[in-house]
Amino acid sequence: MFLIILIKSLIIGALVGVGVGAGAARMFHAPTTQGMGAFRTLGELNSCEGDPASHFSFGLGFFFNAWASSVAAGSFTQDVDHRIIPNWGAAALMIKNRNVGETLHDPKKMAIACAVIGMIVVTFLNLTASSVPEALQVTAVKVLVPAAKPAGQHRHACDLLVSGDRRW
Repeated sequence: MFLIILIKSLIIGALVGVGVGAGAARMFHAPTTQGMGAFRTLGELNSCEGDPASHFSFGLGFFFNAWASSVAAGSFTQDVDHRIIPNWGAAALMIKNRNVGETLHDPKKMAIACAVIGMIVVTFLNLTASSVPEALQVTAVKVLVPAAKPAGQHRHACDLLVSGDRRW
């Protein structure tokens, strides 16, 4: 069962990563009309201002919430494909080159980087969730999900402070 979950997770993670990465980068080249969900991802990528540490920490805050949800409820939150994968893909690309035009705005580079990140994240979350016995999932739902919510709120406040955004 472990091997089946591993292989399927790697495939799904790569496919999701390619779509999310190319789609996120493509938004920077889109015309004036854009889908509703695109504005959130675009705004969150722009809020990190090309800083790899900001992109990584932004995704990391949502990673713990997604991890708790996957372990407790056995399902992913939208944070995996809207926040974690694109921000970590951008962070990986920007470690060596902070020019957003050559990294974050390049659909091919983002697709490749996010495919790798997607493979890692989806595989980790699925293998972790599948290793929890069903009897413990009931307890996990009651403990982990409520515990992750304040951590997410704290993370948002820290992101605002780190970004220098004084509008709050």
